[in-house]
Amino acid sequence: VDRSGSMGGAYIKAAGEALLLFLRSIPPGCLFNVIGFGSRFIRLFDKSVPYDQTSLEKATAHASSLRADLGGTELLAPLKSIVSEPVQEGHPRQVFVLTDGSVDDTSRVISLVKQNAASMRCFAVGIGSGASTSLVKGIA
Repeated sequence: VDRSGSMGGAYIKAAGEALLLFLRSIPPGCLFNVIGFGSRFIRLFDKSVPYDQTSLEKATAHASSLRADLGGTELLAPLKSIVSEPVQEGHPRQVFVLTDGSVDDTSRVISLVKQNAASMRCFAVGIGSGASTSLVKGIA
């Protein structure tokens, strides 16, 4: 979830609502995590956790209290961190990116996603009218 400064106001609220929808749509038996990104990135959980009532409650509370407090819009570092982790057997890696605009190094982000297409499915949701269509289309 993009938590850069430009996500303030209605955009961060929309991202939180989209995240809530995603969280409530996770099938039982899945592993998940929520990563906020900006100039740095923060994981909700140290590693992906099983989807259960406890983890859903923590993630739901997090989604309801999102803030646009992480500075710039750097997506490359969190994506590199995600792809550096081994894929859990029986749990395909799926990444959903919620962002309002252009990120730093768009071409390198798209390249990283394409290089890891065999082990990761990536989806992007553009928040607001200023969302980067090249990024959203490029990583989807």
